[in-house]
Amino acid sequence: MKYFKYIFFLNLFFIGSSSLFAQTWMWHPGHLAAYLQQVQREKSASRCVNVGYPGKFYTFTDTVYFKVNGKVIVKPRSQNGIAALFGTPDNVFVSEDGKNWTIPEYDSRYCNEQIRPECDVDSVVTIRPDRIIVLRNSEINGDRIHMYKNSVVLVDFKELEIGSVGLKVAGSGSLTATVGESVDEALNDNPSFFEQYPIKPYNLLNSGMAIDLPERALRYLKISCTEHCVISFVSFNARMRPVKRAMQFECSDSTMNRLFETGVKTIHTSMHNFYLDGVKRDYLPWAMDAIITAIGADRVFSDRQIDRNGLSLSLMPLNPKKSDWGIVDYPLHALIGLKEEYLRYGDISTSLMYRNRIDSQMAFYESMQDSNGFLHALPPSTGFIPGWARKNGPEDYGVATYAQIMLYENFRIAAFFATKWGERSLARHYRRKAEQLEKSIMEHFWDQSQGAFINGIRTNGEVDARISRHAQYWAILADLFPKGHIDTLFSQVLPSIPYYREYISYEKGYELLAYIKAGKTVEAYMLLNDVWGDWLQQGHTRFPENFSLDATVSQQLMFYDRPFGLSLCHGANGVPPIIVALYGIIGFSQDSEGESVYTIRPQLLHLDWARARIPVKEGFIDVYISKTGQYDVSYPKGCKVICLPLNT
Repeated sequence: MKYFKYIFFLNLFFIGSSSLFAQTWMWHPGHLAAYLQQVQREKSASRCVNVGYPGKFYTFTDTVYFKVNGKVIVKPRSQNGIAALFGTPDNVFVSEDGKNWTIPEYDSRYCNEQIRPECDVDSVVTIRPDRIIVLRNSEINGDRIHMYKNSVVLVDFKELEIGSVGLKVAGSGSLTATVGESVDEALNDNPSFFEQYPIKPYNLLNSGMAIDLPERALRYLKISCTEHCVISFVSFNARMRPVKRAMQFECSDSTMNRLFETGVKTIHTSMHNFYLDGVKRDYLPWAMDAIITAIGADRVFSDRQIDRNGLSLSLMPLNPKKSDWGIVDYPLHALIGLKEEYLRYGDISTSLMYRNRIDSQMAFYESMQDSNGFLHALPPSTGFIPGWARKNGPEDYGVATYAQIMLYENFRIAAFFATKWGERSLARHYRRKAEQLEKSIMEHFWDQSQGAFINGIRTNGEVDARISRHAQYWAILADLFPKGHIDTLFSQVLPSIPYYREYISYEKGYELLAYIKAGKTVEAYMLLNDVWGDWLQQGHTRFPENFSLDATVSQQLMFYDRPFGLSLCHGANGVPPIIVALYGIIGFSQDSEGESVYTIRPQLLHLDWARARIPVKEGFIDVYISKTGQYDVSYPKGCKVICLPLNT
């Protein structure tokens, strides 16, 4: 009976929508993401030296069943791809076993039958050198580099991307190229410190030759030559995902504009089939990184296919087992991402595509709860990882408070989607689970004397009463943090956490959302300006995975005890400037139930004016505000925008 109810509901989803569909490629939800994850693994292995990946590599079936207007079509996977069908998505269902059906996954970019969804969609953008620095025995003459015996030059392309450098060279001797995200990395000659495999030297020809270096992530290129040669036509042919810019933001402060645009560039550089981890270090997708990055990217680029790839990666496989646990809390990001995706695009299609995996993941987490409703992290799992800024905890194993709050939020979101699916009893079940867990969290982890949530419980049963940032921002986001303690949290508790401002990790997108939700836009901007602004002042053009404020240059670049282990382009840390601009300065918010009601409550801080173009599911909201009193808002039909007074 449940199956027929589900299919009936899916058909209701399509009623009145068929005119919106064009012909496109369709596949079983998650199969494209699984295939592309394998592609990323191969690319990573060919270029990246140090790759540790506790994430799950997903698989997909060789055969998929398509039901088109009631008729079943069996499609095998392509020779180098997935099983896919070209057609109109309405009244089409897919199954891996011919028994359990769901709606297909598809995207409007795959509407050409000659271009399958597995095809590489990246385009090549040519970047010319921004400057060429002579380091030894060389001359720059126009667009030519004259290099003499044992000469060295450093080429700065300014933009950090992944791609291949091309050049023409004539001369003799041996030419060597090394690359880096930083000057220090490009100048390093010790192969044991390389994060990408070394490039073999080239033996030059007096008659001239064209050289295309192997693909690398870089901003800087060091060229060395043992004899005389002339180099010309140096270009960085960067691979970039084609995007359409959706959100726009500009204000009277040039620094804030640079912060915003650098955040956008950081995300774009990280977009290759997924929102990736560092493009230099591993070039792989991670669940938490993908979801945090999507919070900003959904508004800036609105690339729904990359969203779905990340969501599929974040969810556990169907009918998960304990052995599927890598990082214990990472799958909990998936439902948070699904709710964000629903609010952005306004339909439940993605949740329906993945409903079977959502249900089985929630059942798995329920099965792992103890008598208090808590999750325990124990070996051989990788444990809890809320981010890298953990010098005051929580520990890898035991019961981490922040993860219990994430589970609580997952139950609330699961209840939200169950209601949207028409499953009232299931929604009641999830709400009860959330209520029970809320009581346990407040009883065991809220410390009234400290005015904050403690870290949790260690594996030996001892209480870890230290305070770290993670449980606090998750409690704010999940509406658990007692409102009477908010001001003290920001004025006293957070500033007293060791290394709170000196060591900033990739989870800051979530934390700055909590800042804004708590009404602390001023504090959010100050943190952004102090940390992200300092990085820009040092000459960088992308934001890194981790900030070590006030550290030496060599200390800032070091990670995993490796001199250049830090990724200097990490999509998740491109999100905070977007959050401060959109949700703080412009004051944009949305009805939490996904209704077409939006609010603008601007806070200009020190700015004279600010303007923004905000994509919403109905179209675009355009906002212009100034301290002189001008306050203009236009919005599309089908929605309501509440404009609150300017908060100065």
